[in-house]
Amino acid sequence: MFFGTGDWLSTLLWILFLWIFIWIGPRLMLQQVIWNLEKEVLEMEALAKKAELMLLRVLPKRTKKEKDEISNFLDFFSILPVNLDPYGIVKKIDHIVRNSETRLREFVRYIYPGISRTKEMDLKSAIGGAITSRQIAKIVRHYLELTKKYKNLQIALLIQMQIPMIKKILEASVSATDAFLKEIPIGDSIGPLVTAKLMKNKHKIYKEEEFVVAEGEIGGKKIFVAKALGPGATTGYPGKFLNKFLKRNKIDRIITVDAALKLEGEKTGSVAEGTGVAMGGIGVERYEIEEIASKKGIRLDAVIIKQSNEEALKPMTPEIMKSANTVIKRIENLLKMNSKKEKILLIGVGNTCGVGNNPEAAKEVERKLKRLHREMKKREAEKKKKRVF
Repeated sequence: MFFGTGDWLSTLLWILFLWIFIWIGPRLMLQQVIWNLEKEVLEMEALAKKAELMLLRVLPKRTKKEKDEISNFLDFFSILPVNLDPYGIVKKIDHIVRNSETRLREFVRYIYPGISRTKEMDLKSAIGGAITSRQIAKIVRHYLELTKKYKNLQIALLIQMQIPMIKKILEASVSATDAFLKEIPIGDSIGPLVTAKLMKNKHKIYKEEEFVVAEGEIGGKKIFVAKALGPGATTGYPGKFLNKFLKRNKIDRIITVDAALKLEGEKTGSVAEGTGVAMGGIGVERYEIEEIASKKGIRLDAVIIKQSNEEALKPMTPEIMKSANTVIKRIENLLKMNSKKEKILLIGVGNTCGVGNNPEAAKEVERKLKRLHREMKKREAEKKKKRVF
């Protein structure tokens, strides 16, 4: 067939090749994909273990039994309520979320007796990052074992295609764990950083809601400025804070500032304006703010700082840090558009890890981040130098 009519050897080779291609080819491909996935999963499990070891290093000396308790707790989970009947679902979700927060705090106090409130918040958030890291690694391992069990090439290829994105999220979770323990502001801390720059007057602390508010000034206008109570790693409870705050104060407009997911091709740290409540998360706090605002006829404006999912969890980049002053200028312009006298509340949404509650604290954060950026730049230059030689 290949080398002339009646060449039976070529015909036999062609049939053999076809049989190999149809039957053995997919199996070889599957095996190759499994090998690659096995390598990636082992790396992911090592990253998740790294997050766990970070936690153990900051704790007082523990026995093996107590270390095992910490390791076991990283399998902690929350079960969302049944949503077959959606009525009242937000309150049920809020109840579960608050229970989870309480459980984490109890565990932190158990493993670290006498811990300060700020360190408690940092450790609680760090445990959350370690839990996320372990869950990601376990889920990918699950699909790898499923592929091996059923010899399913389609599942293997689907996981392989998503591995680069999943791995980046896992690496970001590990970085967030480290940042929380060291009180380094992450990308999501940009909202609190903006508001900290404006909190010049006496503060009022809402301890239960983990929030702080102060009078400030922007563009010659007096406003209320609020953020999660720093510098511990917490997002606070902005919806519950607002509900309590409005019992004693009348507000005409709420402006929220938060990190937001950028599209590929958009610049990190670019700023955009809009309406509504700029707030991520599970949605309970945003629902509460929207509910209050709609009932009281409060105008809702939003300013967002764009960044990727990974940048939101990693230590704040120079581009994101520099955007804080841009945001303040954009808010000034926003207020100039309406000459009416308004009572305005500016809320810096996000995790306030490492960010205190006044302009001096904000300056210290910027100095700390600049030192970190110089160190990171130096390390990157050394890596490049090693690759060249």
